[in-house]
Amino acid sequence: MNNDLDFLLAEIDLLKGELDLLNDRFDEQLLQTLAVEYSYQSNRIGGSTLTPVETEMAIKIGLTIPGKAMWEYLSAINHNQAIQFIREQVDEHALLSETLIKQIHAILLRSIDREQAGIYRTRALTPPPGHHAPPPASELPELVAEMLHWLRLEGPFVHPVIFAAEAHQRLLFLHPFIAANGTCARLLMNFILLQEGYPVLNLRGDAESCRAYFHALELAHNGTDKTPWFRLIAEHMMSEIKGLLGRVEPELSQE
Repeated sequence: MNNDLDFLLAEIDLLKGELDLLNDRFDEQLLQTLAVEYSYQSNRIGGSTLTPVETEMAIKIGLTIPGKAMWEYLSAINHNQAIQFIREQVDEHALLSETLIKQIHAILLRSIDREQAGIYRTRALTPPPGHHAPPPASELPELVAEMLHWLRLEGPFVHPVIFAAEAHQRLLFLHPFIAANGTCARLLMNFILLQEGYPVLNLRGDAESCRAYFHALELAHNGTDKTPWFRLIAEHMMSEIKGLLGRVEPELSQE
């Protein structure tokens, strides 16, 4: 890591300290609103065309609109349930494990692809031009075990935001599932962040943000330089905390 990134992480920790003092302001309604926003953005990265309102209607009342694919509505519902699941796992002090990763993925593909839900892929994947090729399917159990061993070994010695970013990148590098790898990796990252007392990190799904996201990921995947990836995640965390402070602090001034 470089000095700029270290400084950014120090700023994040200062802001997190402010946010920790306002934890009682995050009631269930606000957490549900944030979960809908997160589901919308994360699924948008994955190709969903649902609007924020459509995402909310799918999650809250199961409403579907003609012209939209059923998988998009199911993805919204499943993602929201996956957020609740990782929150419950954090409350129960669950450990980072292969079982946890598979459980997250199984929720994401529930009612969409039951045969592949929570199951490692059994065939090779052909990446788009310029993207890294995931490892052979036969090596996945061993590689996931190695990834988890590294994370457990190194995790306590790195900043939580960097640790979460590493978990995200390393799982996505393996691409262990036939679909929903990115969504699963983002949820795994947020499981770690929640464990460490940080808020959910909501990566944006607009075109410009996606380009920056995938570019930084490819640099990390290819072993060129992980610093841009760490910086991108750290910058998003900074933005997330500032946004949450902006939501809560105005309420204090009105009391």
